[in-house]
Amino acid sequence: MATGYIAWRNLARERTRLAIAVGGVAFAVVLILLLRGLYAGFITQATAYVRGVNADLWVAKADTPGDFFHSISLQQPAVGERLGAVEGVSGVTPLVGRPIVFSYGGRDLNFFVLGVDPDTPIAGPPGIEQGRATPGPGELVIDRVFARNNDMGLGDTVQVHGVALTVTGIARGGNSILSQFAWASLPDVVRILGQSGLVNYFLVNTTPGFDPAVVAQRIRDTIADTKPMTRAEFAQANTKDLSEGFLPIIWVLVLIGFVIGTLVIGLTIYTATLEKRREYGILKAVGFSNRALFGIVWRQSLAAAAMGLVVGVGLTFALGAFLEALLPAFVTTFRAADIGLVAVVTLAMAAVSSFVPARPVARLDPAQVFRV
Repeated sequence: MATGYIAWRNLARERTRLAIAVGGVAFAVVLILLLRGLYAGFITQATAYVRGVNADLWVAKADTPGDFFHSISLQQPAVGERLGAVEGVSGVTPLVGRPIVFSYGGRDLNFFVLGVDPDTPIAGPPGIEQGRATPGPGELVIDRVFARNNDMGLGDTVQVHGVALTVTGIARGGNSILSQFAWASLPDVVRILGQSGLVNYFLVNTTPGFDPAVVAQRIRDTIADTKPMTRAEFAQANTKDLSEGFLPIIWVLVLIGFVIGTLVIGLTIYTATLEKRREYGILKAVGFSNRALFGIVWRQSLAAAAMGLVVGVGLTFALGAFLEALLPAFVTTFRAADIGLVAVVTLAMAAVSSFVPARPVARLDPAQVFRV
């Protein structure tokens, strides 16, 4: 009880120094948590469309990475007929689409256009905010991020490679960070892309009771030159580059944030400890053990870290909302696991930073404080 009171009194007496310590920890927390939130948001957004499509398997051409943006999978329609004959397959839907550049309002824009089969519109957007989800002939559904970024809305008409399309829907779940998805009728997309008689992907639904992974293996064994993937595998393929390129950077910045927070707390408590040498000496002279004095230092570090954690988490949520409003393509997703990670890192900051000021306390000679 006494050590806790002394620790708080020493810390609170110098409010400027306390503010610096709390600010340093808060900065580290914001750096770590915001980057983790952006990463989680990127992954969520990049896979939102794939996860929203009601298909058990995605079948691409073999020897391709199997994602939307790093390869063009071109297959003959006859492959779809063969897929339909595989045991465990209940339905096959062709999907045609790829990135496209077009002019609108004097600017070059781009989106990833997808063809929706009106008979089986499972390739449509995951959700709809305005208008209709399934485009008919001459109609276009765009993602809300694309609509906002380019001041486009219902009723607007765009010319895409000579095909006039009128916006009839504003969707959500089509922001893949690298680009945004748009949806038009399958015949219109075939005309836009000029790939009549070719299919990019086949969306396969399995018969109830059949394991999609088993059906995928059966497709590999019976139909050459195909690459069947479960929904989870295809989602992972579309985030592979993002994960491999972004995660190492995140961990480096987490380390930087940890070092910054630790140094700020350590220097703050170390300075305060040196200024309170006489008080620590008196406490040691009246019977306080080194362990008790270490407890005072530890509690000061822990208090500064805890306050920095609370302030940092609050600032991160506010900053995340601000960034989403300012830049709709960037979405932050704050997970409990990431907040837990930051809490553990902050606790580690407090523990490590308390070692430096603890050394002069341990070496302090009580007799020195009584010398003139």
